[in-house]
Amino acid sequence: MELFTEGQKIALIFSKDSNLVEMTCDIEKIFDDRLDLVLPQYFMRYIEFLQVGQTLTAKAFSKLGTIDFNTIIISSPLEDCFSIELDYNSLNLTPGEELPMINAIEKIEIQKKDINLKTKTFELSTEYMKFYSDEVFELDEVFDCVLYLPKDYGIIKFKAFITERDSIYDNEYTASYQTMTEVDRQTLLYYMYMYSKDTD
Repeated sequence: MELFTEGQKIALIFSKDSNLVEMTCDIEKIFDDRLDLVLPQYFMRYIEFLQVGQTLTAKAFSKLGTIDFNTIIISSPLEDCFSIELDYNSLNLTPGEELPMINAIEKIEIQKKDINLKTKTFELSTEYMKFYSDEVFELDEVFDCVLYLPKDYGIIKFKAFITERDSIYDNEYTASYQTMTEVDRQTLLYYMYMYSKDTD
């Protein structure tokens, strides 16, 4: 599997007034020597740091782990595209030794046959979620789900299936993702990274 994919989240990190600024972008195109990025709407407040020749640190989040590298801005946001240098020899990959998981509460909406169920998760990973429900689910039952991430992290839609019902608390279920786009999985992984970082 390639380290980078189009649509993947990548964070640009630089210093401003003795503080570190982390700006989340999306990878638009991947070339042998550069990455074209889509900047967030608020990028103009940092325009002085996004000029050609400026150096910064980039951090990407993939299924294989966290990718860190120092880079140089090749084209500024005021040109046709915003590009940073891509030097595969300078990449530092920190593998994820175990499945990323966080204990958090996010709102979810489950479509179960004719029932529209609104509830919350109590554990999230990139492969499964655990949630509460007084509605009874059967093992291997498939359902559509919408996960609402807080702030501006986004909304993720996917299909999931029940893999476990807690033996003690019968209103607690585990569901694995059956279908989820790679872009949404990257969004989820980035959210989990940021959540863990903010709660350390």
